[in-house]
Amino acid sequence: MEFALQNDIPNYAGGLGVLAADTMYSCADLGKNAVGVSLIYHQSDEAKKKFPLKKFLKKCNKSVFVKIENRFVELAIWKKEITIGKGVVPIFFLSADCEKNEKWDRDLTKNIYASDGYTRLCQEALLGIGGVRALEELGYTDIKQYHLNEGHCSFLTLELLRTNSYDENKVRSMCSFTTHTPLASGHDYFDYDLAYKTIGEMLPWDIRELATNDRLGMTELALNLSSRANAVSVKHGEVCRAMFPQHNISSVTNGICHFRWAGSAMQKVFNKRLAKWREAPAVFAQAEKLIPDSEVVKAHTLQKKELLKWINMHREFFPFENVSKSDYLMEDVLTIGFARRFVPYKRPELIFKHLAELQKIGNKKIQLIFSGHCGSTDQFCNATMNDIEKYAQSLRGNIKIVIVPDYNLDVSSRLVSGCDMWLNTPIPPQEASGTSGMKAALNGCLNISIADGWWIEGIEKFPQSGWAFGGKIVEAEKQDDSDADDLLIKLAEAIQCYYKNKKEWALRMKNSIALTSFFNTHRMVNEYFEKMWSK
Repeated sequence: MEFALQNDIPNYAGGLGVLAADTMYSCADLGKNAVGVSLIYHQSDEAKKKFPLKKFLKKCNKSVFVKIENRFVELAIWKKEITIGKGVVPIFFLSADCEKNEKWDRDLTKNIYASDGYTRLCQEALLGIGGVRALEELGYTDIKQYHLNEGHCSFLTLELLRTNSYDENKVRSMCSFTTHTPLASGHDYFDYDLAYKTIGEMLPWDIRELATNDRLGMTELALNLSSRANAVSVKHGEVCRAMFPQHNISSVTNGICHFRWAGSAMQKVFNKRLAKWREAPAVFAQAEKLIPDSEVVKAHTLQKKELLKWINMHREFFPFENVSKSDYLMEDVLTIGFARRFVPYKRPELIFKHLAELQKIGNKKIQLIFSGHCGSTDQFCNATMNDIEKYAQSLRGNIKIVIVPDYNLDVSSRLVSGCDMWLNTPIPPQEASGTSGMKAALNGCLNISIADGWWIEGIEKFPQSGWAFGGKIVEAEKQDDSDADDLLIKLAEAIQCYYKNKKEWALRMKNSIALTSFFNTHRMVNEYFEKMWSK
């Protein structure tokens, strides 16, 4: 459903899109034979507000049709190529914003992740069914493997069934599936009445056996019609096997496209000290031995200065009136970033749970940068932002807090490049993997994270790359208190290290960078080809 290629292309909502784009960058760099398919969202009917497709994408001279209810919806096909390293990887974007379609059908691809069930089901039909037809129309007639990235595209199995004489075994051999979330809200279900009304002709006779009896489950449909399935971290694999015990679900831990997220100063160090780091990220494992302390510290300091200069230029980031220079973030203060979707399981306010203790250990020793994007109707996100503003006001003069709105790829790049520490506080085991911490680690930023998702593997591989907290088995109502207590204990250790033991901090920075030797999409793509995509 999303590829986060650049800020100006409105085709992403969060980490899933960033990971998808990083995957395609690595496929191109490695010279892999791959192609991407998604939807493109025009956002508005007004000419001045509509996404200017022609500015960023090239229109193909082909189109396809998908039957929705009793009418055929035309899908225009747009193309963008990723050209880097050894190869070229095309991504095709489907749009229902065609003149021949009625307005209500054009609106099917107006906004990403429609909230109403009908539009969401139609979007997923256009992506899955329309995506297979688009590839066929464009001449991709010998596809070895279809990779279903989340359940949103599971309807592609229905088109494969139709074109392969409803041979379910053959379709399974052609499909692999990745699930990215242990949260119930991340798995789409549709009422069968709606499904039959909308795409009834495409549903096979045994659809209830393939997609659960009561409701059409997109994850179950994908699992039942794929020969291989995987989760996105070792821990997530354990969780998924418990959720879907009748299926064999392996794990391929996520990564990042390292050359896409390394800050400019760090890149110069890597160029000098880590030969062929762009082509062979495994060399990052030698960071501790090959990079002098002074160089990694200097590079990170330069990136931190750039970040703080940018933040201090934007008074709107400071959640109070009459901003003075004394409110500005300081270069010599431990800077902690928290940037991600503001949803309940991420617990954005956990660090404030024991406010007096936080103030005691962090007084004039830490400064916090929060960043997230709240939709106008997102009550939780907006309420959380308001709470953080209140914390910032009450802690003013002791602990500096800024809030960067409209979290996007550019903001993310700035924050992961310049923060000293990266905070992650989800309720375990609800973090499937997490990749923002990997981007920060690449830049010498130390993670302070709950023991969940990728960080369980990360802290085990390089124990000095940051701090893990939480993990104690307690009653559900005591989880936040327990995790917050442990967070502040580990934060106090980090503060002590940052100010009192610069040599150890530099060592930890290099261990953090070393994490990229494993947590990169080059390794991940090769692992997918080996485990998931080969016949």
